[in-house]
Amino acid sequence: MQMFWKKIVGLFFLYCFAGLFDLSAQTKVAPNRYRVDFTDKEHNIFSIDRPDEFLSARALQRRAKQNIAVTQADLPVSLYYLDEIKSLGIPVLNTSRWFNSAVVRCTSEQAAEIEALAFTKRITRIFQPDSIITHSREINDTSWKNSEKSESSYDASPAYYGNAATQIGMLNGEMLHQNGFRGKGIWIAVIDVGFPKVNELSGFDSVRNDGRLLLLKNFTAEANGYGTNPHGANVFSIIASNMPGQMVGSAPDATYLLIRSEETNSEYIVEEENWIAAAEFADSIGVDLITSSLGYYKFDDPSQNYTWSDLNGKSRASYAATMAAARGILVCISAGNEGGNSWGRITVPADADSVVTIGAVDKNRKYASFSSYGPTADGRIKPDLVAMGQGTSFQTQTGSIGSGSGTSYSTPLLAGFLACLWQAYPEKGNMEIIEMAKRTADRYTSPDEFYGYGIPDFSMLISSLPNETSADVLTIFPNPYTGTFTLRLAPGTYGNIKVRIFSTNGKLLFNQTYNTTGHNGYEIEIMESAKFPPNTYIVEVQTKTGRFVTKAVKI
Repeated sequence: MQMFWKKIVGLFFLYCFAGLFDLSAQTKVAPNRYRVDFTDKEHNIFSIDRPDEFLSARALQRRAKQNIAVTQADLPVSLYYLDEIKSLGIPVLNTSRWFNSAVVRCTSEQAAEIEALAFTKRITRIFQPDSIITHSREINDTSWKNSEKSESSYDASPAYYGNAATQIGMLNGEMLHQNGFRGKGIWIAVIDVGFPKVNELSGFDSVRNDGRLLLLKNFTAEANGYGTNPHGANVFSIIASNMPGQMVGSAPDATYLLIRSEETNSEYIVEEENWIAAAEFADSIGVDLITSSLGYYKFDDPSQNYTWSDLNGKSRASYAATMAAARGILVCISAGNEGGNSWGRITVPADADSVVTIGAVDKNRKYASFSSYGPTADGRIKPDLVAMGQGTSFQTQTGSIGSGSGTSYSTPLLAGFLACLWQAYPEKGNMEIIEMAKRTADRYTSPDEFYGYGIPDFSMLISSLPNETSADVLTIFPNPYTGTFTLRLAPGTYGNIKVRIFSTNGKLLFNQTYNTTGHNGYEIEIMESAKFPPNTYIVEVQTKTGRFVTKAVKI
């Protein structure tokens, strides 16, 4: 654990030296912000042969588990190039390894100096403070439009889940929780605008006290800290709250990183650059899942606006979301709240490939009219899935339980259960988890542009853990056990047999392959099971005929 935190601190200082977290620069009033694209990554002190110098051990483990190689795209921007820019008296705010670029704050005259540098491919203005327009935010949140309270008509217990019973029960998410899958061991990055009071609100007591709120990181040009816009805190409460009888979130036992990328009083394409830096940071730290309730299509500078034809997954933020998914991260993006206006469509980066774009329904499972619809410009189904986003409960800034509407709220709700599902199936890759959820959705065979594949049913997946096997294929005895247990394989099971045992939080405890030669059944005494403390364990057996899973209970 001590070595892990040394790695986290080392990565933090790497980002500081690269200019990603320049406190003095972020608090100054400065002329403009520009994106600088570099020609190459030459003069680089880092190498993909030594990835542990710029990626945490956890980030590398995630890649290794899913057979994902570290490539040149993962290599940080050349510090030599950044130092050359800084030597001109120009602060570097953020960098992007995946795009080989940096965001700087400078005057137009200084921009010309950067453009003249040999390693500059191009420089583009992405922010203009002289034309700041204070306006209602395009964050995916319409809580001001709808404060409808929901009444539970599902199986999740109001006595336990409180006001969240309906939104939990619609997905049958309580079945994951009841089987011990509450997100433990899964690292989740929440990328949003602000997280005021998460350091004091009661709903976050357990995540704070357990040390599962790892850090808060700011990629905006605003003052550091939790921020003033409560949108991110509302979102966070839907996934992380743990107040039995009042409100319990969808992944109350997960580990969290809170990352600010959205700026409060303006809307410029620089926010996409902030989002890219946030996603890359989350990747480097080693998160498993990103959930983000932000979207873009209209800016204060109309020349930066998107058109529907741009919704092809190739904008910078959308491409970054795809890059994160390609590195094994499960990425959840809100569809947007433009369904009732002239735009109507999903927003960037909800059009990204390989991410879960999440729309909204009401408590009766009906399409919420504000929820942005698809498809993408290149014809892909969007949204992918939907969850309750109208009248959704969250913890307010006063500590009470309120409600609001927006795909901002359906997204963390569903993202949390995907984290719980991944805990239940730790051997799966991110895309396999997404496909498993889609297959349970109520419109899987007939997806459309409003519901996507529909509302997933997580009870179908958790029930498949014991149901993937049957007593005539695989049994455990004794069960419950006190000393060791024995696996009994039915006649006809032969050849190489792989046995893996997991704790309910997804940790691999045992991994062994056996070769059976007979056709009359086979018994394997698992001696290691004597060392396990009393608990429930997931036992997986892979044979030539399939994968079988059951549970063993030590008392």
